[in-house]
Amino acid sequence: MRAAIAFCIAALFVAASGKICWAAGTFEIAPTTLNLSPGESGLLYISNNGPEPVTMQIQPMDWTQDANADVLSPSDELFASPPLLRIPPGQRQIVRVLAAPRGAASEKDYRLLVSELPNAGRSAASVNVLLQFNIPVFVRTRQEKPQAAWSAITRNGQIQLVLQNNGPAAVKLSGIVVSRSKGVSSSLPGGLVYVLPGARHDWSLIDDGAPSLQIAARDARSGLSLDADIAVQR
Repeated sequence: MRAAIAFCIAALFVAASGKICWAAGTFEIAPTTLNLSPGESGLLYISNNGPEPVTMQIQPMDWTQDANADVLSPSDELFASPPLLRIPPGQRQIVRVLAAPRGAASEKDYRLLVSELPNAGRSAASVNVLLQFNIPVFVRTRQEKPQAAWSAITRNGQIQLVLQNNGPAAVKLSGIVVSRSKGVSSSLPGGLVYVLPGARHDWSLIDDGAPSLQIAARDARSGLSLDADIAVQR
């Protein structure tokens, strides 16, 4: 099912995702995630429902993670055509996205940066807030079950909760709930979290002396549970 990000605005505001949207019109990008096979192309649809033409730049990026942070660098394995496009008002254009064939069986992860470029015809005195969309792209040969391991250790008066992704595919988490032996439950901060293959994600929790943590979580990509009951290492 194709999802769409719709930015429909009458004034400048900050959306729930934290993106700044500008009253120039309405953009739609679909899908919001691309799942490709090596050597096969996928399609990205960009619609301009606003009153002015827009120019968009498409930049394929390699995606890795380090210390809870995404690291992006220009890719020589993912390609987008056209890389630059101008969309008239009320029109939709298609971007073809292709991943180079790879021999590895594990998933390869990328991002597409879709950026609005300045409009030369716009007044220099006008407010010019440009948009950038960040689209995950996953390239894999087959569906893989998540292989994630939870651990918890006390450090500097806090509990460091860690999810290590030991599988060949990224896991996608949201709405993680932690319950303690004393009956206290709380949702982990940070919203949607991707953990790429071989990477880890950390959360810091208040240490209330609980000997164990019960984790309720689900991988949104596979739909499988990542629930766990883990002892706190002290």
